[in-house]
Amino acid sequence: MAERGKLKFEIIEKFGILSTSKSGWNLELNLVQWGDNQPKFDLRSWSPDHNKMGKGVGLTHDELKQLQQVLQNVLGSENKNLVTNFTPHSEVSNFEADDDFENDRPQVTRLSD
Repeated sequence: MAERGKLKFEIIEKFGILSTSKSGWNLELNLVQWGDNQPKFDLRSWSPDHNKMGKGVGLTHDELKQLQQVLQNVLGSENKNLVTNFTPHSEVSNFEADDDFENDRPQVTRLSD
């Protein structure tokens, strides 16, 4: 178990890197045991050598499953309304947008980076 000051931690399993900053730090999802506590899924920034860490969040298995459901709802909305009001080509020439046309579009279609 690694120690940082009085803080003890052990990275039990590395699941993946979500992004890498210009300075080389990685935003990672790992299973980490902090001190003598039960291991938690941990999302935080780590230096390349894992000697330094940024602020993060620890999640239990149940919290991670709930987060998965929330993310599926958020990301699922990206695919909705992509082809909702298809108009055959012959009718397109007669199409005129009314005042409510812009309001019919979804407010969020894709989350930007």
